[in-house]
Amino acid sequence: MPRFFAAFVFLVTLWGVSAERSSAAMWLVRGPGNTSMAADPACKAREVKAPDESHLWIDCWIAEKHVTLLIASVAPFVANDFTHRNAREFFAKITAGTEWSALKESASFFGGSSFPGFEPFAQMRLIGRLCDAGKQCADAEEKLVAFKVLGTERMTVALIVMGDVEQKEYVVKGKSVATYRYFPDPVSTMVDTFNFATLQNPPY
Repeated sequence: MPRFFAAFVFLVTLWGVSAERSSAAMWLVRGPGNTSMAADPACKAREVKAPDESHLWIDCWIAEKHVTLLIASVAPFVANDFTHRNAREFFAKITAGTEWSALKESASFFGGSSFPGFEPFAQMRLIGRLCDAGKQCADAEEKLVAFKVLGTERMTVALIVMGDVEQKEYVVKGKSVATYRYFPDPVSTMVDTFNFATLQNPPY
């Protein structure tokens, strides 16, 4: 069974590598490590000077919101590593050599779920934020991170999402008791469809 962790902010995520249009409404995105994802036309693969087969950047412009996604493949972690306590190590390894590598010390993860077994593959979905040590960042200016990792014995593939978020107040008896921040639709749908293209029966 997946392992679940407490979370009070709901986020969502997204993925891809060379994309082709699959219908008038969506793109079929094929990523490193034999992954695939349905993507909204508002999201486009970023052109980079030195592209490689292990990284793809995707930019989404949804209304006035800009969300950036990175999908990357790295050397495999072992199945038992797919737990919340290893989130920062995963983030550091997956962002190494990219412009997001500088964020490894400020990324923290406070919620999500994991499935630490290669049956058929390990999976971890995490929610986090960027916050410098010693600062209070749970406010309207906080930067959120959505992180999804898939793993087999041969490869680990991850999707990281950062950017502008929506905000909604949870009101009880006329009083705001919580604030939810989340990435704008259709990013959540795209995240849900991110998977290995040829491995069936994902854990969840």
